[in-house]
Amino acid sequence: MDRQSAGKISGIQAEIGSKKTFLFDLDGTLIDSSKDIAVAVNYALAELGFPALQEEDIIKHVGYGGKKLIEGVLKTDDKMLIEKGVKLFREYYFSNPAVYTTLYPYVYETLELLKRENKKIAVVTNKYQDISELIIQKTGIAHLVDVIVGGDTTTSKKPDKEPVIFALRKLSSSPERAVMIGDSEADIQAGKSAGTKTVLVTYGFGKVEKALKFKPDYVIHSLGEIVW
Repeated sequence: MDRQSAGKISGIQAEIGSKKTFLFDLDGTLIDSSKDIAVAVNYALAELGFPALQEEDIIKHVGYGGKKLIEGVLKTDDKMLIEKGVKLFREYYFSNPAVYTTLYPYVYETLELLKRENKKIAVVTNKYQDISELIIQKTGIAHLVDVIVGGDTTTSKKPDKEPVIFALRKLSSSPERAVMIGDSEADIQAGKSAGTKTVLVTYGFGKVEKALKFKPDYVIHSLGEIVW
């Protein structure tokens, strides 16, 4: 991390702390869901007659929704095959949403502290709405989240700004009062185009160097840095 970024990290609480609304990505930001996603994808691949893939070869396609994930692992533009793969993946994942999934360090404590300070909290993810709700419930943070916006909640997904704007409206908030926090370029692009401050976390699934090209306002290595 360069000197300028290190300076920004040290001052993040001063500016971010004044915000009233916190929008979080889910996979790679709040939760480590890599193994559950990989198991569900490999189930779909097996049902379609394809060999299993290593977890790291699956996770690199995470971040743009289930369809993009299946397109990426199948390496095809066969619409019928992709559609069948998505159906299989979704059915398995919905039945097994959080077998191995865990919260990242300091996630619970950070959300709890934000709620104590009367902040509004939303999860804005490209994961399906129903699966997101199940996972948030199973990981024990549902009572800390005010709004969940899934990849199929609005007509567009991140990096489009629509899901961010939708969440802000649901929370009766505005971009200048909000911050978008995530691990990928999709999160940074969505936040910036919506007019919020943006925070990139470096511990998730996203490609950090790619995300940095979109100039996040802050870069952190632990979620706890936004409050401590």
